[in-house]
Amino acid sequence: MSKKILLVPFFFALVVIGLGISGVGAIIPAIAQSFSLPYAVVGSIFLFQGIGYFLSLLVGGVLGNIISQAFILRLGFVLAVLGFLGIALFSSFPFLVFAFSVMGVGVGWVDCMVNPIAASIFTEHPATALNFIHAFFGLGSMIAPRLYAFLTTGRYDWRDLYLGITVFTAMVLLLFLFPFVPRRVHAQNSWRGLFKVFRLKAFWFLGLAMLFYSGGVSTLNGWCVSYLAQKGVPLAGGSLFLSYFWLGLLVGRLLLAPCSDRFGHLNVIRVGSLGGVLMTLLPLFLSPHSLLFPFFLFIAGLSLSIVIPTTLAYAIASFPETASLASGWVLFNNGFGILLFPWLGGIVGSTFDLGVTFATIPVFLLLMFLCQQFLEVLRRREG
Repeated sequence: MSKKILLVPFFFALVVIGLGISGVGAIIPAIAQSFSLPYAVVGSIFLFQGIGYFLSLLVGGVLGNIISQAFILRLGFVLAVLGFLGIALFSSFPFLVFAFSVMGVGVGWVDCMVNPIAASIFTEHPATALNFIHAFFGLGSMIAPRLYAFLTTGRYDWRDLYLGITVFTAMVLLLFLFPFVPRRVHAQNSWRGLFKVFRLKAFWFLGLAMLFYSGGVSTLNGWCVSYLAQKGVPLAGGSLFLSYFWLGLLVGRLLLAPCSDRFGHLNVIRVGSLGGVLMTLLPLFLSPHSLLFPFFLFIAGLSLSIVIPTTLAYAIASFPETASLASGWVLFNNGFGILLFPWLGGIVGSTFDLGVTFATIPVFLLLMFLCQQFLEVLRRREG
């Protein structure tokens, strides 16, 4: 049997993560109507789900090294199943919020553990495998709103959507119970030995690089449509323009995946980062109505598509004794940026102009590139 068949469970795992992280946006209006609550209250779902996901990344990274990556992965799936099931069944809003937070923790642990486990299985081309696997996050993110729209044309509602997601997640969990998942991968039994990695400057620059990546991408995702609307582009047109960025991200991970191992992880990350800087800088000098605007956004997504999966592969290869923690550290900083920078972008846009907010995108990506420049030097110096 070809080893490539083992990619399939990881593809499904990323679909689950996409459903968990991105699916809630489509059902917020229905939840508000179902519980007769204002959006200010219903919005707490985002907060508690985000906190559960965000905190679980670093905690899961530590536990994966201390206990077992396979155990934390499977426990993450169990929590995700329970969270999804609670969303489908709970009739009390506080319990519903709790279910979303449990789901956030579970999805976070799955997200954190999938990367080092996949890298330990596909040892010949780990970055290539991770790029292919992460392409399916976008698929999961796109499925939820479309599936919900389909269900609501019949006699179904948002609870039926999450009941279906529960069944799908449970089936994916069953796949990960098979023995192809290593029982123990690069586990570090000593707490003291595990946290020595935080003494390394390279580890901190790795986190900073991902923080600035998240600053650029989350600001683009959060404020691009509003910036275009301010320039006279209709909301539907602005949303379409932004979709080109995410399409580029999906296509890039599928097409450029083989490059990530062939030309060196850090080299590929640097080239992708510079492409992102250039392709988010050029739209600042264009009319938002120009057809080149969505084209540059597509190329920006294409360039940046390989950054997260290849950075994860680089982190796992560079810190093999703390692979779970390295994976969690990368995703933790990315998650922190998602929470922080869209909020800061709103403050900047209110104080000055959304054009200033949009101009911070290439600045963040340039800072990411500069952090990457120090990584290899520091890694070699610190051994």
